[in-house]
Amino acid sequence: MRKKRSLISATVPLLVLVACISACAGKTPSSRFYVLSPLPQSKPSASEETTIGVFPVAIPDYLDRPHIVIRAGENEIKIDEFSRWAEPLKENLYTVLVENLSTLLDSERIIKVSRNPGIPVTFNIRVEVVQFDGTLGGDAILSVKWRIIDAEGKKLLLTKSSYFREPTGEATFDALVAAQSRSVAALSREIAEAVSTRK
Repeated sequence: MRKKRSLISATVPLLVLVACISACAGKTPSSRFYVLSPLPQSKPSASEETTIGVFPVAIPDYLDRPHIVIRAGENEIKIDEFSRWAEPLKENLYTVLVENLSTLLDSERIIKVSRNPGIPVTFNIRVEVVQFDGTLGGDAILSVKWRIIDAEGKKLLLTKSSYFREPTGEATFDALVAAQSRSVAALSREIAEAVSTRK
């Protein structure tokens, strides 16, 4: 009888410990998903005749992942397991850029194109991202190279490197992504201004 009681006494704490460990293991943080936001949209003018093609945005391999990348030092990056892009960053950035240009240039004729758009365009825009990250509570950085090319893709009309730094204000991913959206808006304004002088 004593052996039985001792066995029960030893087993109960063990079961409690296992239950606690299981409960703690089940409380892993849930992932949060983010998207870049475009500029406030307005109804474009129907009279715009210039058609501008925007090629897919090129991004470096370190950004081509579901996780949001933050900067830990000049040569170190960190990947947060639970803070992710809701869609591939390359596609989200591309869509927001086209929407921003459509708003800034007051035109519905800013279109996504590939090698053969199938419709005549006045000229094309190509954007290559060099850096697009930041620090929580610090700054969001966007460094890009972009070009304006003639309709046939044979003549380079403008090539430029641009660098944007936007303060996040808070040490959160919400604030970082909001600052990154503002940096994309700043890039869009710069490209739109250059396009306006060539229309």
